[in-house]
Amino acid sequence: MTTQRRGNLVTLALLAPSLLSATLLLVIPVLIVIAFSFAEQDTYGGAKFGFTFASYEELFQAIYLPIFFNSIQLSAISTLVCLLVGYPIAYFLAFRAGRYAALLLALLLIPFWIDFIVRMSAWMVLLGRNGTINSALVGLGIFEQPVRMIGTYPAVMVGMLYAFLPTTVLPIYAALNGMDKRLLEAADDLGANALQSFWRVTFPLSLPGVMAAILFVFVPAMGVYAIPVLLGGGKSIILGNLIVQLFLDFRNIPLGAAVSVVLLAISSIIIVVYMRILRGVEEARA
Repeated sequence: MTTQRRGNLVTLALLAPSLLSATLLLVIPVLIVIAFSFAEQDTYGGAKFGFTFASYEELFQAIYLPIFFNSIQLSAISTLVCLLVGYPIAYFLAFRAGRYAALLLALLLIPFWIDFIVRMSAWMVLLGRNGTINSALVGLGIFEQPVRMIGTYPAVMVGMLYAFLPTTVLPIYAALNGMDKRLLEAADDLGANALQSFWRVTFPLSLPGVMAAILFVFVPAMGVYAIPVLLGGGKSIILGNLIVQLFLDFRNIPLGAAVSVVLLAISSIIIVVYMRILRGVEEARA
């Protein structure tokens, strides 16, 4: 047996557990969902396997279009809010935190070791009518009586910011921390002020991190379920809510699978566009 062949076998043996796990936990479930999306709904709410586009035709009726719009709008606003908050944090960690950067990053990530539902339930306590925030505002005399926070759009935004802030900060921090600081010194020597250095040097070099942050927030935010339900009261139906309702409440498995496939397709398109833009940015920098 040649050395190359032996090396290929060793590589295959090392990759086999990962490939098997990916096939069992990712590929096969996706194929099952795709198969269900082309099935027919039977009398008792199940699915009769076949091949029909009926679920996709129903999905693209006018009644479901606002749900797609709500999902995209929520994802876009959440991404913008996360960037506006996360970029200054990443900038501070990369340029001002010094030796405390690792500690501050750890403090940012530690709360996310707790289960997601537990953390969202904690926000329900904080934002409740008799919760901590309302009690503090009334106690300080800012409000005469508690105000409704749960079931509002700002409460959903707070939950989205809390959920996706680390995935915003980390890629931007990685891009800024890996930047050659001598470029800023060169900009300063050439007479650029702090704002000019940021827009002409720092921000362009951090674009790969910003784009990665957009991807890491926008794509999962389209299918988020717990935050709009727990903090928003489920008033605005988005794709995540719709999938759960179709599978569990309406017992329309084919249509729920079709929504899942469309969401997967949208996410895949966004990822492909991201990769192309990132390649263009890297080529422009080269």
